Amino acid sequence: MHPSAKIVRTPFFNHTYVPDLLMRWKNGRGVAERRVYLRTSSDPILLANDVLLLEREQQPLVVPLGQVGQGPSWTRLDDIAGERQTLVLDPFGLGSLPPHSTTRSPVALASDAIVEGGRGIMRQDQVEQFLASVDLGVGAAREGREAPTRAALTTLSRRTSPGVAHRIATFMAAMWQGSGRSMTDFPGDVPLRSSLDATSLNLLLSSEEIEDEDFWRRIQPLVDIKPLLDSGITDTDNLQHLMRSAVGVWKAHVCMVVEGRGAGGGWRWTVDRGRLALRGPDFVAYIAGSRKDLEFPEEREVPLLAEVRERANRHGITLTSIRMMTPNRSIGYDSPGEDVTNDPQLDGISAALGQEEGVVEALAVTPGGYALRCNFSTQTAGPPGARALLIYADLLGTALRLLRPFGEGDGVVLRSLLGGGPVPPVQWSQPTLPEA
Repeated sequence: MHPSAKIVRTPFFNHTYVPDLLMRWKNGRGVAERRVYLRTSSDPILLANDVLLLEREQQPLVVPLGQVGQGPSWTRLDDIAGERQTLVLDPFGLGSLPPHSTTRSPVALASDAIVEGGRGIMRQDQVEQFLASVDLGVGAAREGREAPTRAALTTLSRRTSPGVAHRIATFMAAMWQGSGRSMTDFPGDVPLRSSLDATSLNLLLSSEEIEDEDFWRRIQPLVDIKPLLDSGITDTDNLQHLMRSAVGVWKAHVCMVVEGRGAGGGWRWTVDRGRLALRGPDFVAYIAGSRKDLEFPEEREVPLLAEVRERANRHGITLTSIRMMTPNRSIGYDSPGEDVTNDPQLDGISAALGQEEGVVEALAVTPGGYALRCNFSTQTAGPPGARALLIYADLLGTALRLLRPFGEGDGVVLRSLLGGGPVPPVQWSQPTLPEA
């Protein structure tokens, strides 16, 4: 059955209009529902009469307690159930559904499709044929093979509701594009520039791991951050592959580092409390398009000037402004457009203050040449300007190296996750002016 389905009993056993059971499952951030009607009779004529009385919009699931007999009445029931978006699933068909598995294989996805939107009669042989067809079709789409892909799409269209059929077709189209085939050759009816919605993205990211980085590079243009946050995905291997392709493209306004929520030694991308985050050994870095999308930060003890300068030098980060404080003084030091990290005047300021000055904020330059304001007290970072955005790799890569006391090993891991590290800032030069 469906991995997240919950069965709710009602006190109306064998009632014509009121369901005997309610089956509910997670659908992104919401909950979907299908009404279940148990029937003691397996007579196709009686079942067809019952199906005609049920609400088509509710996509009922009728479970007779015996095997439905063959013959002209069976064909009529199959036609009526299909037209009424109703699934008649006999006990042997129900028993053919695979057991719950944490790995979302194509067979598991096909099983979910039956439970969520199957229609017509499904006995054991129909269930097994459906599962095999979708399993073969998904694999074929992944390899760009046309005939099995088309056969699976035809089966989905005939045996599931339009919504479920379209969702899995979109998923298979993503597989097709990931294989390197053009969408103009895809043997199904999906938009050529179809984006993955939250449910389709859940299918992709929770499926068996796909290690081909070229696949994820082709898939990335079909994915956006909002469907990802709504997908119900928290931490999968495929999410890690997707993010390796997305960090150089997706943009955000702010990140916030929270200590004490780490992964105990690992580095993982995750969706935590509805927000995208990079989980490190002893911290979590949340990333968002707006400051209001993050928690209110706690103020922390700030590092000394010497430590901040050492971090900037170690990672090759340019600082153009530094704001320091002592118990009774606040000092700003900046030189717009120039690196002040190693200015000798800072040595004099530090000596005059007894080397007890803490750095509250610094303005850094990202690898792309953009300004990034890093606040050491709140452990937040973002570009100046309420609507300014930076690619994830620049935002996180610069902020984490400056806000956190990273060693060489952490820097190597971060470089592998974000695709590089800070580079010397772009040198500004006056463009040639046209002659008057």
